[in-house]
Parts: sequence; structure tokens; C-alpha cells
Amino acid sequence: MGNFAIMTMFQTVGEAWLELQNDADAEARAAAIVYLGDNRYAPAVPHLAELVRQSDPGTRYLAAKALGQIGDEAESALPTLLDALRDNDIFLRAGITGALIKIGPPAVPGLTKALFDPSSAVKRAACKALGKIGCERAVPALTFSLRDGNEGVRRFAREALERIDSPAARDALKGG
Repeated sequence: MGNFAIMTMFQTVGEAWLELQNDADAEARAAAIVYLGDNRYAPAVPHLAELVRQSDPGTRYLAAKALGQIGDEAESALPTLLDALRDNDIFLRAGITGALIKIGPPAVPGLTKALFDPSSAVKRAACKALGKIGCERAVPALTFSLRDGNEGVRRFAREALERIDSPAARDALKGG
């Protein structure tokens, strides 16, 4: 469905919100999710977070993307997004990582914790997000990740520290 079709389907965020609440068919639900994200409709955050837990991968991805568009006002969805980061679907993980980056600094504590997840894929996604957010609070955990057993995690941690580019990050890179 193109952006024009989405724009003409709903005249207000209220209409899109109502459509989503009424458990619309898949196409209308997708359009409502996109519309709510595009309009940064923060009251939809709890419902969008719930949609991230659905079984349909497309719905999950769109809901994660919408939460990212809402930005730091979607902070209450962080536990759901961080949990979904463990999903095997790399498309979904990419969407979740993008959402966490857009939520920004409020996501840093959860992403830092994710660096200690058993899954290398989760750790790589967390490194990527932390590097893009650029928060110096993540430097100690990223420094620890430079010694991870997985080369990909080490590479992503190195790239994240390079992006952060603080004195502490540069020191970590000299030693790592």
C-alpha cells in the first residue's frame, strides 16, 4: 500500500487509532500502524508494543518501526523491543535495532545489558545501536565486548567505539 493510499485511508490519527483498536484486517492494520508512526502518536505506544509480540512478522516489523518513529516517547516499550531483539528473524531484528536507535538515550541501559546476552546476534545488534546512539555511558560495556568470543561482536563493538569517539572510547580502542 503506497503512502498516498495510507494518507487517504485516514483523515486523523484518531481514525487510525480506532481502526487499530478494532482489530482491523491485515492491510488496514498495517496502514494504521504506519499512519500512527508517521504522526508520532504516543498514546498508541502500549498497543504498538503489544503488536511487536504478535506472530505476524510484518505486523511486528511495522509496529517496531512505528515505535521508533515515535521516538523517546516510546520509552515504555523498551522492555518489549529489547525482548524482541532476541528473535531469530533478522528482518525483525533490523527493525527493532532501528527503533532502539531512534528512541535514543533511554534505550542505552537496556542495550548495554543486551551486550551480555548469550546470542551473538543480539550482541551485534546492541553494539550497532549503541554506536549509532553515541552515548559515552556505553563505553565500559562496549570495551568488554572487544574481548567477546565472536569476531562479529568484536568488530561491531570496535565500530561503535569509533563512532562514540570520546577519550574513553579512544583509550579502549588503543587497548583493544
